[in-house]
Amino acid sequence: MRVDGGAWLEQLPAELAAQRRLLERLLAVCENDEGVRWLTVGCSLARKAADPLSDLDLALGVTDEQLDTACTRVRSAVETLGDVVESFAHQLPGITLPHQRIFAQYADRTQIDLVVVPASQVTFSSATVALYDADRRLVLQAKPSPTPPIKVREWAFLALCALADLGKYLRRRSPWEAMERLHQARGELWKLIAVMLEVPDPQYGLTSLLDFAPDQVPADMTTTVSDLQPDHLLAAAGHVARLLGATRLLLPEEAQAVFPDAMLQYITEDLASLEILST
Repeated sequence: MRVDGGAWLEQLPAELAAQRRLLERLLAVCENDEGVRWLTVGCSLARKAADPLSDLDLALGVTDEQLDTACTRVRSAVETLGDVVESFAHQLPGITLPHQRIFAQYADRTQIDLVVVPASQVTFSSATVALYDADRRLVLQAKPSPTPPIKVREWAFLALCALADLGKYLRRRSPWEAMERLHQARGELWKLIAVMLEVPDPQYGLTSLLDFAPDQVPADMTTTVSDLQPDHLLAAAGHVARLLGATRLLLPEEAQAVFPDAMLQYITEDLASLEILST
């Protein structure tokens, strides 16, 4: 959705006054920096579901050839928007597009999570609000793109690899490492459930589910939570494997066709053998 940024911010509820102040100041920065071509806000604020604790998920496009210098200017500006505690800039793992992520924590508990990218290279979903678009060229998709089957396979395989490691660490009597792998496997499972439920941005897993389909979060996901007891970790891992199989059956046919079925069967059987060993 493309809007008049100032007018859109004015209609935010009073409880979001702190977020509104930050965005009004950032919008002014954009309007006065010729290198900045657009500014978008997403997630809960864009859906009008934010509360006073919501961070500001933002993307900012700069003239392509000015990316490096613009990132420096933008970070400096972000630090002046409010009573900043500290900021941090880095590259997001797995993102090949040139970019810089800037995170800022403010003393009033507000947060900015901003990604700066070349202005010409990004398309956003309809769940995004364009607060500023100097060239009127920002592409906003009418509906989310379907998740490529190869991405579904990747998430499933990563979950199963984490479960394989969990079994290894339980055999080594290293419950902390097993716990870490359990969390990783569950994180990938959330993404697959998001695909199954056809929610936008499934790559964000649980966050997208809670944003778009909170009433559809499977109740039996509670069985995938564990403490450090080895038998509890093993039981939780078995439930993750079971839910991976159940979710697979409800994915689009093209995703089912590339699902790592052999790996799923192997991991399920391996965890079962470990259960025998633990008795």
